[in-house]
Amino acid sequence: MNAVVFSGQGVQYEGMGKDLYENFTEAKRIFLLIDKILGINISRICFYEEQELNQLYNQQLGVIAVSLAAYELFKISGIKVDYFSGLSLGEYSCLYPSGTLNLEDTVNFVKVRAEATIEAARKNPSSMLAVIGLKENQIRSIGEKEGFYVANINSSKQMVVSVKEEDKENIKNILKNNKYNSRIKIREIDTGAGFHSPFMEPARIILDKYADNLRFSKAHIPIVNNIMAKEAVDGNEIKKCLVDQLTHTVLWEKCVEYMVYKGVNTFFVVGPAKVLGRLIKQISPDVKVIALEKKEDFDKLYDLDV
Repeated sequence: MNAVVFSGQGVQYEGMGKDLYENFTEAKRIFLLIDKILGINISRICFYEEQELNQLYNQQLGVIAVSLAAYELFKISGIKVDYFSGLSLGEYSCLYPSGTLNLEDTVNFVKVRAEATIEAARKNPSSMLAVIGLKENQIRSIGEKEGFYVANINSSKQMVVSVKEEDKENIKNILKNNKYNSRIKIREIDTGAGFHSPFMEPARIILDKYADNLRFSKAHIPIVNNIMAKEAVDGNEIKKCLVDQLTHTVLWEKCVEYMVYKGVNTFFVVGPAKVLGRLIKQISPDVKVIALEKKEDFDKLYDLDV
C-alpha cells in the first residue's frame, strides 16, 4: 500500500520547484494558476528570492505551491494512493489531491492561514525549537514547569516545542541543563511563530470563521490528520482537524505508525522532501521512502516497482 505525504513549513529553500517549472508543463501550469489565485508571483519568490521566501507568509504559500506542482507530476504515474497525510502545513496540501477542496479554495485557505498566523505571531511573539534527546514525558514535565508547549512529536528522537520569544534563550539553557540527558541537541526552526500551541489561538479563531464559508467535500482518499493520528474522509471532520491543528500538538510519529499499521509500506514524499523523509525512516526503518522533489526523481518514477 502507498501513502503520499507532504512537508510543512521550515523546509523552504531558494530554488525549490524551479527545475519542475522549467521541465514539466504540468508543474508550470500549477505554479501559474497559484500565482494567479494569490495575485503575487510566488513562483518567482520560490525560485529566486531567499529573503522573501523565509518570511512567514511566503513560507506557507511557497511550500504548498511546490507540493501541489510536484503532486501534479506524481498523478501522471498512475500509482494508486491509499492514504494522504502531511506534517503540519503539509496536511493542508492534502485538500486538493483528495478532492476535499478545489485548487483555488485550497490555496486561499492556506493564504488565510498565513495571514492569520502572522497576526497571531504579532500578538504572541513566539518561536519553535527542535529538541533531540529527550522523551515526550520528559519534555512535557519541563514544559509544564517552565511555560512552553510540546508542538510536534515528529519521532521518538525529535520533539518540537513552542516558546515565548522573550523566553527562548532561557528555555534553551533549561533544556540543555535538564536532569534527564546531558547530550541533547537543540535547533531553532525557521517558522517565525510558535505553531501548534495556545500562541496560535487568535489565528485559529480567524481560520475557523473563514473555513465556515468553504464547502469541504468528502475525501475520495482518506487523510490521516495530525491531531488524532487517524484517517478522516468526512469534509467537516477534515475541516475541524485542520483548524484545531493550529493550537494542538502534531502527532506525526503516530500518523506514520497508523499508516504502517494499516499496511502502508511505501511513502512518497512529494515536494520538499529531505527532512520529512528522514523522519519517516526514523519512525519505521523498514518502509520504503521515495522523495519526489526534483526532475531526476520524476524521471525515475515510471520505472519503480510499487
